[in-house]
Amino acid sequence: MGTISNYLLEKVQSKTGLSTAVIVGYALQAVFGIGATILFFVALFHVFSDYFRFGPTTTSIGMFLAFILLFVGAILWTNNAKKKTIEDAERALQLHSFGSLNAPLLNIGMQVGQKLGWRRALPALLALFAASGAAAEWSRRRHQSQDPTY
Repeated sequence: MGTISNYLLEKVQSKTGLSTAVIVGYALQAVFGIGATILFFVALFHVFSDYFRFGPTTTSIGMFLAFILLFVGAILWTNNAKKKTIEDAERALQLHSFGSLNAPLLNIGMQVGQKLGWRRALPALLALFAASGAAAEWSRRRHQSQDPTY
């Protein structure tokens, strides 16, 4: 990946905390949460059907508690992974600098975005980009109509 794509990835990770580990953690939370809910209803059924006699009830309640324990473990693991991802991305962002890039317009755009805030600067930067593209196209067409070799 290039420097810009690494920077953008780390910037997104520092804001959202998303990584492969966090996504896997969310998936595990969903699986264990659904499993715990299903087993809760199975356990509740056995409790009412067997009137607290030991047998299927004890087994289903034990399974329910095991899923709850796994669910809580997945939540803790995901929160840890998210915090670690944010810390790693912020640390990596501090190591990067756009001074090493030979893109003065990109540096100016980044500074404008950071000074004004991206919500305000993005429409202006997009309008500037569209205007420069339109000006380049207009200039190209004007030169084409004057030059008979095209």
